[in-house]
Amino acid sequence: MKKLFIIRHAKSSWANPTQPDYLRTLNERGIQDAPKMAKRLISRQPHIDLFLSSPAKRAMQTCVLFCNEFAKDQSL
Repeated sequence: MKKLFIIRHAKSSWANPTQPDYLRTLNERGIQDAPKMAKRLISRQPHIDLFLSSPAKRAMQTCVLFCNEFAKDQSL
């Protein structure tokens, strides 16, 4: 049976409230928490063929951090 995992981006920065939404990056907490959450998912031993991400910066950063933990290629 195929499974779909939908993962929300990690905590994003609101340091510049006038910045366009898609340009917001992760804050320090998000950068620290994303790998922890990836490890929690890894502990469930899922088979993941592909990671897809929104082009929003915070989503891409979260995806890269997950790919690092899962040792997956980050090809675009």
